[in-house]
Amino acid sequence: MVYIFGLFGAMIGFGVGLGTINVLLRHHGKSEIQENKSQYKMYGLLVWAFAIIGGVVGVWFFNHNFL
Repeated sequence: MVYIFGLFGAMIGFGVGLGTINVLLRHHGKSEIQENKSQYKMYGLLVWAFAIIGGVVGVWFFNHNFL
């Protein structure tokens, strides 16, 4: 059951991360985003950081409320 909470939290965190970079990259053009390779790592890691944080929060929520 803890795996379900962790996976669900990670999916929500991933969605929040994608929404965050959508807001951060709103004023950049498509060609600018595709040409600037340094942004890939920064924004990609930001999305995965949100996913990891979401997974940790999901596991914490399970341990705090159901154990």
